[in-house]
Amino acid sequence: MIHQPGFRLVFRAAPGANSSPAVVGDVARSVTAGLRAANQRIEPVYDGTRGGDLYQWLIAAAGAAQPLLPLATLILSVAQLLNEVKKLSSSKTPDRQPPVVVVIRYGAAETAVPPDSDQALLERLLREHLPVELDPAQTTIEVQVAPPPQTL
Repeated sequence: MIHQPGFRLVFRAAPGANSSPAVVGDVARSVTAGLRAANQRIEPVYDGTRGGDLYQWLIAAAGAAQPLLPLATLILSVAQLLNEVKKLSSSKTPDRQPPVVVVIRYGAAETAVPPDSDQALLERLLREHLPVELDPAQTTIEVQVAPPPQTL
């Protein structure tokens, strides 16, 4: 069996936010469905813990035994993820969509990516904080979901 590299993709409540697991789950299902529709391999991971939806985002590597992935691969993946997040906020009821922040963790380094980042900003942010070659086992893409805005 050939090991296919990939990034951990985690959906959870934003720190300090009381987002319901249902809201986080809705965002996770919507975003992962959009990524799968764009021909991305997203597989659920069951780790026995609570507090977020965990997936493995499998990446087709050029070499079967390639241990490291280029930063450009992560940048393209995050750009696709941000596109799916933007689709959420442009849905029929954008005023009811929960705010979402994407955080990239690599080892001890952490970089928050604004959801409205364009490609140039995304590349600059990640190139400033991450190495050119990434170990997928040390890389986590975390989608932090805050509660939807309250309506009066």
